[in-house]
Amino acid sequence: MMKLAKGYWGRGKNVWTVAKNKIEKGLLYAYRDRKVKKREFRALWIQRINAATRQHGMSYSAFMGKMAQSEIQLNRKVLADLAMNHPEAFKSVVEALANGKSNAAPIAAAKTAPAKKAVVAIATPEAEVLQGDNLAIVEGIGPKIAGLFNEAGITTFAQLADAPVEKLQEILDAAGSRYAVHNPGTWPQQSALARDGKWDELKQLQDELNAGKTEATEVEKAD
Repeated sequence: MMKLAKGYWGRGKNVWTVAKNKIEKGLLYAYRDRKVKKREFRALWIQRINAATRQHGMSYSAFMGKMAQSEIQLNRKVLADLAMNHPEAFKSVVEALANGKSNAAPIAAAKTAPAKKAVVAIATPEAEVLQGDNLAIVEGIGPKIAGLFNEAGITTFAQLADAPVEKLQEILDAAGSRYAVHNPGTWPQQSALARDGKWDELKQLQDELNAGKTEATEVEKAD
């Protein structure tokens, strides 16, 4: 518990009665705001998609309606990224929907990773989408932990799925107490689902997790 109080001011970092209250309150806010964060990001993605679609003469509702009827499997996160960083690719998606060309092959909904980019072609003649593995998609992994894994040679969902939990914990422990408190018990399982493109199953699993941990892994970590 006192490890979680590291960085607090005054007695909050070294007096048990004060630190305990601060930690419990902080964990409560963290649980609540993880849900709030998801809502805020979804709202941001919708705003970006809406702004981009209106530049091409289509409303957001019409665009998403055509997306649902097509076989283009891109979620709002990827569409918003295309709208911001790859407007030509986004324009191709809009034109494909407007022209009724909805025969695009399913594409795994993964965010563009600047460190490692692979070209994945949508089955429309106009578009190419830059995609790559972003380990931060895994519940419990943030950008800094993803950076630690990248430095250790783990850069893809496949590599993370095959990595032993013990190795992942060693990487976290070596980075200091700030990262050692994390439990990577479910990270390979989540990565395997992402690797196989099972995004609905991944979302269902993540909805059951608490910062990437199940109740069982939390108990195991405490022991």
